[in-house]
Amino acid sequence: MVSSQIFNQDCRDCGRLDDFLCEVKRKYPDYHARPVAPFGDEQPKLLVVGLAPGMHGANATGRPFTGDYAGILLYQALYQFGYSNRPISEGQEDGLILTACRITNAVKCLPPQK
Repeated sequence: MVSSQIFNQDCRDCGRLDDFLCEVKRKYPDYHARPVAPFGDEQPKLLVVGLAPGMHGANATGRPFTGDYAGILLYQALYQFGYSNRPISEGQEDGLILTACRITNAVKCLPPQK
């Protein structure tokens, strides 16, 4: 089964994480503040795995490695080596397409700092 078929962006199974994400959403109403879905080709040759969404990166934008410095470097490199159609990732609606590449996080939710 392909990961996007089992990913649940509305997951609320972890009470502590859900409480934390609700608190983040109250503090930053424009943030995604939900589990962050994998992004890219579902049959990739290259899989990039990050640890977890960053507070003001993927947690804000809803796309792995978007909105933080690591993402700037990553998406430029993917473009340089032909894995994307543009060198910048700005958010889910920016038209960025990954080819033969998929990006995900081992942990799908921003972890609490406690």
